[in-house]
Amino acid sequence: MGDKSIMKPFEKLVPRLDAMKIINENIHPIARTENLPINEAAGRVLSEKIVADFNVPPFDRSAMDGYAVIAEDTNIANEATSVKLNRVGILYAGEKSGTILQKGQCIEISTGSPIPKGANAVVMVEYTKSHQDIIEIFRKVKSGENIAPEGEDIKKGEIILKKGDFLTPGKLGSLAALGKTHVKVFVKPKVGVYSTGSEIIEPGTIAKLGQIFDINSYTLSAIIEENGCLPIKKGIIRDEESVLTKAVLESKEFDLVVFSGGSSVGSRDLLGNIVETHGQVYFHGLQVKPGKPTLFGKINNKPLFGMPGYPTSCLSNSYVFLIPALRKLSHLPPVKEKTVSAKLSDSIKSDGGREQFFTVTIVDGKAVPVFKQSGDITSMANADGFFIIPIGITSLNAGTEVNIILFYS
Repeated sequence: MGDKSIMKPFEKLVPRLDAMKIINENIHPIARTENLPINEAAGRVLSEKIVADFNVPPFDRSAMDGYAVIAEDTNIANEATSVKLNRVGILYAGEKSGTILQKGQCIEISTGSPIPKGANAVVMVEYTKSHQDIIEIFRKVKSGENIAPEGEDIKKGEIILKKGDFLTPGKLGSLAALGKTHVKVFVKPKVGVYSTGSEIIEPGTIAKLGQIFDINSYTLSAIIEENGCLPIKKGIIRDEESVLTKAVLESKEFDLVVFSGGSSVGSRDLLGNIVETHGQVYFHGLQVKPGKPTLFGKINNKPLFGMPGYPTSCLSNSYVFLIPALRKLSHLPPVKEKTVSAKLSDSIKSDGGREQFFTVTIVDGKAVPVFKQSGDITSMANADGFFIIPIGITSLNAGTEVNIILFYS
């Protein structure tokens, strides 16, 4: 392997904002689509516009339980002076009446039922009294009162949903209102997930001295699934050039690939050299802590992330750099960042040479530090969010107000 196996420092550390711009410029939304039953389409992204081909409701319908009437018949009705009308029928939702209403008549009607011919208003049952088929009415109604007119909700020809809309329960309801059974959506991008390291073993096996359980493929897969993509776990691969090269070249099977480990500068960290040989490296090394060894490039024109092997570094950089890429790839809107301000409960230190993502939990309105080391996953598991310590700042005193980016909305 020659000098490829020699440990050497990163040549250049890329600032966070520059890295985010590079990633955004090199991620393109997926074009493939599929047809799904609407009861399976929640949380997916629409790949076509939906135009109503009929009015909803498709007929004038009652907005209340009560009596369909001719409004003019109720003109003198009030609490002191009732109007008596003859009930000539009962109409339930889903039924229609063949009766044409005449003056002096009414039809009992349920919410959602079509308005019978001749009627132009509905009196709410609360303002009536029934004596067999004689109905007393104690309130005047105007023409059109308590009637939902045809097309009140959706009009024929109206664009109901746009290409790129995220399918919420309400939007799925609109599809159902139009009688749709299937909808065209973008497929979920396939993301290959690899854990590298000869010391990494699967949870559930017995660990020997020097071995640790795979954490990153589980945290990465959860991130990927939460952000509109389909994680394909490819398992643990050894720190060997031939094995890693084979895995890198498999990227054509996926829409994006994420490796954890193998991207640092140790003599066994080979990913950067392999990607540079077979594809393109856009950056390798970030001016952030944790997560300096992060790599981004392309193989077979497919985006590839090399995340640090340390679990905290891997997960924190996933929130900052991977999630925006996943969401753009899958046509999801950017995350609406939620932040809160709180004062530090304790003084903290930073090396000052890199931006630091410092994790905290919020207790009684104060930001309590939980960051340990890059290898300690509890730095993330016990955190509500993180704040960014700028380059050049080496310490913050207790009581300093910080702006916390929350991990949850």
